Amino acid sequence: MNFPKNSLSAPDAPRKPSAMTAQRLLRSFLFTSLVALSGSALLAGCKKADDATPPPPTATKVDSSQVTELEAPQYLRVTGSLRGLQQTDLAANVAGRVTETKVERGDDVKKGQLLARVDTRAAALALAEAKVAVETSKTQREINETECKRYETLHQKGAITELEYDQVTAKCKTAPLNEEAAKARQSIAAKNVGDGNIAALFDGVVIERFVDVGDYVQSSSRVVSLAQIDTLRLEFSVPEANWTDVKKDADVSFRVAAYGDQIFHGKVRFVPGAVRETTRDLMVEALVENPGRKLLPGMFAEIELAIGSRKLPAVPKTAVFEQNGKLNVFVIAEGHLVQRVLQPQRDFQGFVPVVTGVVAGEKVVTTYSNALSNGQLVN
Repeated sequence: MNFPKNSLSAPDAPRKPSAMTAQRLLRSFLFTSLVALSGSALLAGCKKADDATPPPPTATKVDSSQVTELEAPQYLRVTGSLRGLQQTDLAANVAGRVTETKVERGDDVKKGQLLARVDTRAAALALAEAKVAVETSKTQREINETECKRYETLHQKGAITELEYDQVTAKCKTAPLNEEAAKARQSIAAKNVGDGNIAALFDGVVIERFVDVGDYVQSSSRVVSLAQIDTLRLEFSVPEANWTDVKKDADVSFRVAAYGDQIFHGKVRFVPGAVRETTRDLMVEALVENPGRKLLPGMFAEIELAIGSRKLPAVPKTAVFEQNGKLNVFVIAEGHLVQRVLQPQRDFQGFVPVVTGVVAGEKVVTTYSNALSNGQLVN
């Protein structure tokens, strides 16, 4: 059977891809490979990041104790100053020029000891004149007494008139008075001479000397300031609202700048019976023994006056530390440190009573360390 030529053809042979199709296939292969490599790198990076995660922090071991309550003494804080038990400024009591000084500041003196001398030559002359006046008045009195006796005889005989008799007897009555006046002037002159020697009125220490040789002084001029300092007076004012808290013989504690935190003690000796109207306070006085003479008159004192007691939370003294000029403590709350600022009172029996900052029952770190910090995990 004859078929037409080329009516049936052989199967189609595979076609060669074009250049553009080849480029597309290459790009698709490269993209797929890149994505696969990126994913592998990302998984490897995540695995490394997971491997670098730090372990959880470890808790620091600390010693702790509960905040307790104490019946803490209460104090009234005021200020005052120290004075000598006896303290005075000695005046010249006479006018004149200073001829001699016998003491310097800080010298110990005894009662009656000469401190300074003032020129009293004018007073001495006045004394000499007064002595003459006394002798004159004494002589005149004697003459008048003799004359009065003679006139008394004449009067009895009626030889003189009543007027003459009265005139003579009047002289007899005034003569003794004139003599007494002359003696008084002599005593004043003698005192002026004696006042030229300025002496200590009591045993004490010279606080200040106000004059030098050559200075001219009046009777009211200050010469030497003298004080007893083996026992001192502490003078301080108490507000009107607190006067019922002040009792005689109550303990007084105080500090002075010269000795920092060292505490000195005294006892209330004098509580006034009235409030000062201008300042609405009371001036209280305490006695302070000063055997070593560490304290001096004029020192400024920061005073704490015991006025009773009050129940307050208290923390161990070892737990308290200072920061930024205030007292702090670490409280343990939910396993972490919480730093608290305290409003403390004066430490008592190894504890620090606290008005604010902690409450009874809380736990505090009993021993402070520089390694501790706010928020730190502890056990």
